Amino acid sequence: MSEKVMSRSRNQIASAYAPESFFTFEGGLGACIAKAIPTKEVALGDTSINQLFERIEELARSWYDQAVVCRDAQPEKAPVLPIQCIDRAFLNGDRSGYESLTASKMVLMQPSKMGYVPAPLTFVCETCKLVRTYDTLAKLEADLPILTNPDRCPHPKGNCGKPCDWRQLDVLFVHWSGSWVKAMPHQYHWDSKKKEVVLRYEECSCGCKDFTLEKSKSGAIGDWFFRCASCNKPVSDKWLQNDPETLEMLGEKITSAEIYTHARMEVTPYRASNVYSVISDQFIDFKDSSNKYLNLLLPSSLNLLLEFIGRQYGFAVDMPDMATLKSQAFAGGAEKEWAEFESYETSKKGLEGVAATLPPEHRAPILDSIQKLEQSKQRILENLMARKIIQPVCELPSALKERVIDRSKLFATRYDPFRLAAEHAALKEAKLEPGRMMGGKRAFVSFRELDEDLSPDDETQKIELQNETKSLLDLMGVETMGLIREFDLCRFSFGYSRMNSTPVLEDKRGQNMPVKLNLFPGIDFDGKWKHPIYVVTQANEAIYVKLKEDVVLAWLKSLNCPDMFELEEGMSLGAGLLKSAHPMNRYLDKLPQSSQPSCYLYTYTLLHTFSHLLMRQISEYSGLDVGSLGEYLFPADLAFVVYRNGTTMDLGNLSAMWRNSNVSLLRAMLRPKACQCGSGSLCSHRGGSCPDCLMIPETACLASNKLLSRSVLRSIGGKPKFDTRTDFTVDGYLDIAEKLHP
Repeated sequence: MSEKVMSRSRNQIASAYAPESFFTFEGGLGACIAKAIPTKEVALGDTSINQLFERIEELARSWYDQAVVCRDAQPEKAPVLPIQCIDRAFLNGDRSGYESLTASKMVLMQPSKMGYVPAPLTFVCETCKLVRTYDTLAKLEADLPILTNPDRCPHPKGNCGKPCDWRQLDVLFVHWSGSWVKAMPHQYHWDSKKKEVVLRYEECSCGCKDFTLEKSKSGAIGDWFFRCASCNKPVSDKWLQNDPETLEMLGEKITSAEIYTHARMEVTPYRASNVYSVISDQFIDFKDSSNKYLNLLLPSSLNLLLEFIGRQYGFAVDMPDMATLKSQAFAGGAEKEWAEFESYETSKKGLEGVAATLPPEHRAPILDSIQKLEQSKQRILENLMARKIIQPVCELPSALKERVIDRSKLFATRYDPFRLAAEHAALKEAKLEPGRMMGGKRAFVSFRELDEDLSPDDETQKIELQNETKSLLDLMGVETMGLIREFDLCRFSFGYSRMNSTPVLEDKRGQNMPVKLNLFPGIDFDGKWKHPIYVVTQANEAIYVKLKEDVVLAWLKSLNCPDMFELEEGMSLGAGLLKSAHPMNRYLDKLPQSSQPSCYLYTYTLLHTFSHLLMRQISEYSGLDVGSLGEYLFPADLAFVVYRNGTTMDLGNLSAMWRNSNVSLLRAMLRPKACQCGSGSLCSHRGGSCPDCLMIPETACLASNKLLSRSVLRSIGGKPKFDTRTDFTVDGYLDIAEKLHP
């Protein structure tokens, strides 16, 4: 038997059928394990590649940082070794600490096909319970004549009189190191004399080497055990196995009594969710079109990022004095523009002198000329600033500046509000600008101002539809809602874990265990050994939504959060949110539950909940499964995107949905029923979200179904889980919007 090759959708191969995952083909016969094979290399632009490896770096570093300290609060337990936490490709030479991944060790591949082999190779006869295990496919192939012979039973007690009925055992042993072992009577042990891991082959005291599998009366697979096929003596009370990788790592470092606590594996069906978790992420793929915003996120661009945050959200910006401006202009080769600027300034001062000599009733024409000269000066300054020749000074509050500097420590990449602010600016420039065209059509169509493709043919009907849409969006507290025709996204997967999808398996056998992040096994690619990264790019339709700032501000004030801010003149709501942004790691496992809730967490919950509400309504009206949709949130800009998450040809599901349903979708979102739950008040009291109302498949959810609550949309009598105040309920955002825009 040789390795076979299968084809599936790109998303499936990059996730459910990714390397080292177990699966069964249609029909349920035969378990297999996926094996990486070389495919076509993916060509991405430099900007996209930088984003991808930056995401991997952030995810791996975050994983390592959490796993390596998981037993710091348990000093009596064995210390955690770096190799227990993360693949060796992320470790330094002596494996004593974290080291950034070398891109040359990786290859970006299309998930177009995947290899597979049968596994686990343990077989049990349904007739006589005899067990056969195989190390390799070659050994299984050699034994097939015996297994398939209807006239010969290999049981040591002789032929049982019935044909053998061999079935692959769909149970295996897994470990948080990422290892798995087939079910078998033999065990891995640490040989302290040889200082190596050995597999001890069982042999009964009667000399028999054949065993049968006995299933417990309770049905619990953990209580199954092997029995001698000759004398019926049990091998042990229940089957046990040790992880060879953990034995290798810890063999000489901890006592023999402790080692098996760490190395003991868990028996589980190969279909169980804890057997395999793929490690993946995604980002908006701006390609190389929005470098001026994405470059702000480089470590060398800290000052530019601070300036961008200040300008974007209305923090005070001070222009340098005239001497500094002139020096900057000349240094940037803008002598001609500066001469023009000075001529306007001279003319302006002359006119101001003339105006001072005239009576007030005769000054109007002169003042109008002065205003035009000032506007001409500002245009020159704005042009020089856009060209980065003139550098205004934006002094952010010290606390906010520290957040920007420490953002990598405070926020996971997908939750970093400063990164998301830059990405939103890039999205706005690349897709949302009114004049942006794509394939002869507008790149973004606001539902308030429809184009020919999304509006009725009759002009009167078009106007009526737009007017009703505007009224409904006002009732929803939505400033902008519309269709992005091509929302470019890059999804990638590069590794896996077992037993848990997060870095720590808590309270396992009395202590926390580090879960290892493993890269996909390396393959020979063009003569070099490299780890594959499976990349899926797509450009599908999306719905963009931006909430009204005045409604969000009124809603936040109604929450009475202790960290609620006051906005100075010229500041946007995003300025206050960035100042109060609460740290959010990738797994959202350190969110506080407090009687002093954060207004930033409330804002994020509002956007996230609104996004899920829209996804569920889109699913109902478009026919798309909710799991085939995705979301992207921009908290400081009060915006989010819901997109079609598919790699097949985009059939225009979202644009067709709007043409067919339009205001019906909006009315449905406004109905109180949309924010009700079949689980009743129990769901509300527990935070207002469950699989029956707001939760969606975690593969589609940006935040693993956390920071959700129907209470932030409708006044249902509850509140999010992070708010522990008693005798307090949230006024829903939609209720407040309806009061402000009746």
